[in-house]
Amino acid sequence: MTAIPRPTGKAARIVERILLGLCWTTQAASLCFYTAITVQSPIWHRMWSSEPFTTACLGALTIGMAILWPISLREEQKVFYDRRAQRTYRKLSSLAHATVLLVASLAASVHSNRIGIWLLLGLAALYSKVTWSAWMRSRFLPAEDQAVIDAIQAREDEQASAIHDASQKELRRQRLSAVLTSLGYQLTDPDPVATPQSQDSPAQTGWTIPARKHAPLVYFIRNGNRLKIGTTTDLKRRIRTLALRAENVVLLLDGGQSLERELHKQFTDLRISNTEWFAYDGALIDFIADQNRIARKEEDQ
Repeated sequence: MTAIPRPTGKAARIVERILLGLCWTTQAASLCFYTAITVQSPIWHRMWSSEPFTTACLGALTIGMAILWPISLREEQKVFYDRRAQRTYRKLSSLAHATVLLVASLAASVHSNRIGIWLLLGLAALYSKVTWSAWMRSRFLPAEDQAVIDAIQAREDEQASAIHDASQKELRRQRLSAVLTSLGYQLTDPDPVATPQSQDSPAQTGWTIPARKHAPLVYFIRNGNRLKIGTTTDLKRRIRTLALRAENVVLLLDGGQSLERELHKQFTDLRISNTEWFAYDGALIDFIADQNRIARKEEDQ
């Protein structure tokens, strides 16, 4: 994902708003053009006299898609940095746009100059699509910043999934208990046992986070199934910037950018795009576990 630097300052914000207004004007103009071509076509009178139900359904579909198109664009603009939601709204707006354009093309098919109208319809569709895509691209964040947002959203999804799974488990238990009670039995909970440590969560040393600036450190900080390998001289501030907690730090190594580059190269197979984020899996888990064991041995000595 290529980032385009966003302007700052009052004048730049004014320019940004003007460009946004022009972008929305293009969408509105295209929609009005489609509507004018559709409404003025005599084909509806013929279809209504022969197939009134089909004509009514087609008209309702067109109106619905004409409303869905700007709504989807607005929602895409609001949730742009939630990449999954953004892609969903982009697909909805594209579907609505294509449907309205198709109906307008059908309406223009009975016009004497239909080739010229079809050409204008195509140009309007292309122009509205290009201007909107260009505006959205201007809002891209640097890949590393977007990766932070993706990681936070992934963590929230995991938490929501865990809550849902726990709720479903309790519902199943209640249902099973009711069935057993009706049969004259009673469901008893098994004796609690110690939960074994997850294989993908190696034993960790409680890493002390320096309160002030310090010598360069290479940090390994986890967020769900992703892990960032970076270097800093102010770890406390970096953790706060990433919107994570000190408990997310799974490993600290003395070193700077040269060590960081070596580690990035070592785990290149797990790297996510061209960022400092890696899939928390395989060799990376083993490496962190080994380094934690070494750190514990040094502490014992």
